[in-house]
Amino acid sequence: MNNKKNTRTIKNKNPPTRRRNPTKFSLSEFAGALGDWGTLIPFIIGYISIVGLNPAGVFLCLGLTNIILGIKFNLPLPVQPQKTIGTIAISQAWNPSLVLSTGFGTGIIWTILGLTKFLEKIVRKIPVVLVRGIQLGLGLILGWTAYLLLISDIFLGIISVFIILLIFRFKRIPSSIILVALGIVLLFLNQSITLSNIQFGLPQFDFHVPQWDEILVGMVIAGIAQLLLTLTNVMIATVSLIKDLFPEEENAITASELAVNMGIMNLISPFLGGIPLCHGSGGLAAQYAFGARTGGSMILEGLMEILLGLFFSETLFLLFNNFPKAILGAMLLYTAFLLGRISFKNFKKKELPIILISAIFCFFINITFGFFIGLLFFFVLKLIERNLSNQQE
Repeated sequence: MNNKKNTRTIKNKNPPTRRRNPTKFSLSEFAGALGDWGTLIPFIIGYISIVGLNPAGVFLCLGLTNIILGIKFNLPLPVQPQKTIGTIAISQAWNPSLVLSTGFGTGIIWTILGLTKFLEKIVRKIPVVLVRGIQLGLGLILGWTAYLLLISDIFLGIISVFIILLIFRFKRIPSSIILVALGIVLLFLNQSITLSNIQFGLPQFDFHVPQWDEILVGMVIAGIAQLLLTLTNVMIATVSLIKDLFPEEENAITASELAVNMGIMNLISPFLGGIPLCHGSGGLAAQYAFGARTGGSMILEGLMEILLGLFFSETLFLLFNNFPKAILGAMLLYTAFLLGRISFKNFKKKELPIILISAIFCFFINITFGFFIGLLFFFVLKLIERNLSNQQE
């Protein structure tokens, strides 16, 4: 009897180890793999057609990163462009070296933050209202760039915006994929591209070495603001969303692990010509909405990206360089709207002046300057509130 009780007690104290769901490669996982392309595609086209990055490096780095993370975490945890850097780089037509050096700079900082585990302390000290100002400023900057592209062919631009609004009601269809298909069809119809231009073969890779002076310039112009945005809207939001969508995956990933992931990917990918990358709760939500439930979606997405980068990079470069600017403008305009809309999420009316002032300085001067102006205004308002509170007492 005593032996039976002891056995029963041991069993209770050592429950079976929880096992993750097996990686799946189903039709729903494949559909989920396309879920975050709505955000990804406009930035990729902008990076290739405006900045001049090599599609081979862009797609190969995206693909390898997605596959490695899909295997490691077995969750739909896609990587996306760092939106602050992407917005400024495309709006100001940066050269490829400046983009890649800035991405490398963020990789250094993310790796240090992830390994030292100071993230939670830092996040608590950043006023969310200042991040909202940055987001609205980014929306304005990208929106203006989108407008300039859109008016290159106003008729086509209006049609593209109408398509986005129409498809917005059917959220299981990414509008960017429809618009890319439309742009490619138009390229063939006006004979900017012919079937003879479609090439299949291994590409030439550009090997880049980040430059310290460009790291400094890029971090001042966009990198610092990107770090602030990612700390609040990506790190905390992504970890929280994973817990909401996958409650069975207790402690599946921490903010520090996300930081180390972003650090390593941005320390390696610039050498191969990969764009600055980060995780994003938006990409996770999009892939989940389209059917992704395991890392299979990321592995499938990664395989597609590697296939495009290795065998169709010349064709992609030709397509994206001749891609109708009005359609790209419509896609970027929608992206700008999404960025700006987030800035008014759960905000208080008294915070509106800070958001607007910060955004205006971001738009007319630069993102980092706008942040510090907003920070100054934030402390001034806090001081006024404190004085008024003391007078009432």
